Amino acid sequence: MEYRYHCQHAAEATANTILPVPEKYPLADGLPDDFREHFSQLCVLMKNMYLDMAKQPSAYGLVLTDYALQGTDSQSKERGLVLKSRNSVNRLPDTLFRLSQSGEVCNHQLIISLPVFKESLKQTESCIVSPVSKYHLILSRLVDFGFTISDFNGKPFGKTINSFTVEYPDMPELIDTLKTFCDYWYEYKVRQSQRALKDRSSLTYKGKPALHYYSHMNFDFRFTADQDKIPTQEWIRYELKSQGCAEERIGFLVAFYEYSLKYTDVMYDGNYFIESKRIAQVHDNFILKLKNPDNYIEEIAAMPKILHDCFAKSSCRFCNFQGATREHCKYRLHWTYNDTSQTGCAFASFAFPDTDVNLVPYYWRLLELEYGLR
Repeated sequence: MEYRYHCQHAAEATANTILPVPEKYPLADGLPDDFREHFSQLCVLMKNMYLDMAKQPSAYGLVLTDYALQGTDSQSKERGLVLKSRNSVNRLPDTLFRLSQSGEVCNHQLIISLPVFKESLKQTESCIVSPVSKYHLILSRLVDFGFTISDFNGKPFGKTINSFTVEYPDMPELIDTLKTFCDYWYEYKVRQSQRALKDRSSLTYKGKPALHYYSHMNFDFRFTADQDKIPTQEWIRYELKSQGCAEERIGFLVAFYEYSLKYTDVMYDGNYFIESKRIAQVHDNFILKLKNPDNYIEEIAAMPKILHDCFAKSSCRFCNFQGATREHCKYRLHWTYNDTSQTGCAFASFAFPDTDVNLVPYYWRLLELEYGLR
């Protein structure tokens, strides 16, 4: 579709992250076998709501920032407006989460304390949920999509209401499923937040990437799975599919992960580390963290020509990050290729092609040369 506002693009993109639920996936302990079927129905419903949101964003109370405004400067006011518009699509899952956490399920009815619900809408938890204003707009769209909400007339609840119920008559079990999913999702996010506070060097296992690392609540079966029983390769495939990655890139990144298993000192959690040092970044661009290519430039010269481009050109933008000047920056890299001095940035200099699986051994050889991998 053609977009008028940034939130429309974000809503459609979010809809595309909701993939079909596998018929058989390992359920977390305690979940009944029919949970998969009901969760699949919930995902279809949520996907349709996001697509509807893309068509009529004002009905959901989204922030309508003109799509022509790009706001590419990270420090600009325009950039802030763009992000505010995109992030406003989270009003839907944030409201569903608050409904779930403000009540209990009984006979397929979610019985909600209105004071608790209203208070929760004002609260925020970093990287989990944000405050929600004009909640009645989201409730109205839920009603339009088949939910029934007692004592709700399309406007904010009156002062005489102390509680209300939410049902889904066409599929009563959907309410139980929504509550269960929100509980599992929240537990996962809390665990991830706690894990992020730990010293990465204490992690001695080959981990899995965090689910939807940069996003709010996503309707993904893995939140309710026995995650230890999902092979990491399959985990990576599903994560990349939900991000809209092409099959060729998915195949490459799976092959890159499988090759990493050769090295006992390499850890993986969505990127690649030795203790607390990141050596390869695979989100968005595929970047190897190389600091001393001069030490093995002759071996680089013998590698496939397509790899040479990253070494044959300077990429430093001479920004003023942390007080850097044109004369000095502690993150600036220097190397010589074909008798020509080059400069680059320690954060982003060596971004390589990421679709040719035949190049995987060469990339790991570069990391071997840089870090002495075992």
